[in-house]
Amino acid sequence: MLFLRKVTNEDIDLLFTWTNEASTRLDSFRSDQIDYEEHKEWFEGMINSTEQRQYILMSDSEAVGQVRLSIKDSEAEINYSISEPYRRNGYGKEMIRLIKQKVRDELPYVSKLIAKVKPSNVASVYCFEKNQFEEKFQQYEYAMKNDKQCSEEGHKDEADTAGGGG
Repeated sequence: MLFLRKVTNEDIDLLFTWTNEASTRLDSFRSDQIDYEEHKEWFEGMINSTEQRQYILMSDSEAVGQVRLSIKDSEAEINYSISEPYRRNGYGKEMIRLIKQKVRDELPYVSKLIAKVKPSNVASVYCFEKNQFEEKFQQYEYAMKNDKQCSEEGHKDEADTAGGGG
């Protein structure tokens, strides 16, 4: 049986292990390893926050993943992960279904759930799509180089010319 249980203080080390799994870091927007002191500080803030709720996905007596809601006004952003040994077994899709139900039951003022997912994270895209989430936009980023590198590259197109052509 699958269910969500609220995170307790005893989960600090479990969440630390999960957050530093290689595949979790790869799929995260912040890909570097998290050190324990930083994790401890974050955990203490999260567990005492009224704007965050975190749960552990349980399969009978086995902890298989985590899901967190960051709530602001009437919106809640979902952040979740499934522990590496349990991936590719449908747990992500079920976790999202369960968190939607928990929000309906316990947070009636939340009217929108949001998930930010890397395009390369096809498993998460699948989980959210199967739970009727709609893609709203894609974000593109460009890492600025210093002026010397830009001028050495010599890139120029019509959009770069003064007056814009035409």
